[in-house]
Amino acid sequence: MDIREVLSSGDLRSVGHVDEVVAYVGNDPDRFSELMTGLTDDRPVVRMRSADAMEKVTRRHPKLLQAHQASLFQQLHRATQQEVRWHLAQLMPRLMWTEDEAADIVHVLNDWIDMETSNIVIVNALQTIFDLSAMHPRFRDELKVLLETQLETGSPAVKSRSKKLLQKL
Repeated sequence: MDIREVLSSGDLRSVGHVDEVVAYVGNDPDRFSELMTGLTDDRPVVRMRSADAMEKVTRRHPKLLQAHQASLFQQLHRATQQEVRWHLAQLMPRLMWTEDEAADIVHVLNDWIDMETSNIVIVNALQTIFDLSAMHPRFRDELKVLLETQLETGSPAVKSRSKKLLQKL
């Protein structure tokens, strides 16, 4: 199966054959590596669906991400496509990060929160900062201020997530 070709049909409004790719990849590191190449494909639909499939595969098999940690860290800094960003944000807490790496991730996610128009990206960025703060408590104070601000200024979806996260903090 050529994963990128399977993911290329249709447009950005559908998930296409992501579930088939998720089943095909399973827990196979080589197939997961092939899926990773979709993040840099020239076609936005392939990038989006690759990120979606990666997120779904690693719900069950998070260890597949370990071999690609450096690449994912780079992609987090490079990604401009909102559909890729929201999935990359979901992947970050599934890896072990140093304090400095986590701080860098939080910085990128804060930039996304400030500049993004996609509420899904913003909600996932907030959730990821929350998840990272569980591993690195130094982010909790900053997160609390961020969530309180989003509670006042965010969209209804962002306000709802901010309220839930503040209650858990």
